[in-house]
Amino acid sequence: MTIKAIVLIPAKSHSNRLPNKNISIIKGKTLIEHSIEYAKSSKYVQEIYVSSDSNKIKNIASENNVKYTERPNHLLGEAEVADIYTDFVNKIDCSEYDYLIGLQPDHPDRENKLDNLLEYSLNKKYMDLFTVNKDGSRNGSVRIIEMSYLIQGKMSRRVGSVLDNCTNIETPETFSIAKSKLEVKV
Repeated sequence: MTIKAIVLIPAKSHSNRLPNKNISIIKGKTLIEHSIEYAKSSKYVQEIYVSSDSNKIKNIASENNVKYTERPNHLLGEAEVADIYTDFVNKIDCSEYDYLIGLQPDHPDRENKLDNLLEYSLNKKYMDLFTVNKDGSRNGSVRIIEMSYLIQGKMSRRVGSVLDNCTNIETPETFSIAKSKLEVKV
């Protein structure tokens, strides 16, 4: 099975609910580093980018040997993450990749292996696959988008979801929950 994927980790510097969220540390690593490690676990990922407005986050990307792209001001704040992905593929030549994988850093306790999700998406012929919580709501942990449709700006017609009961870190309380879950993981 041949899959070529590129990862984008959108990691803005400011969070309204939890200051410095994306550079918060669990088990000796920032939330961004947990996402980078998750991306590096895949045999299909050729490149990893971090998108941000922060020099601290840029340095974390550099220290972890991943690329960095500056996030435009209009995509900071509460921007729709799909707009961040579209902006990225318009800035970077992504035509050689089959999939864009979006990994939001505030889900460090993902439950699915990335390669399993990629293979599932390919086998089901999904144009867009995203992870959901137990209640069925999209959680942003992993999103796999077929590159050709993203580049063309077309709407996905074959969409699937996979349960990933990870923690969505938004508050000090949810940070503590994720921290506890990761500290007991072997």
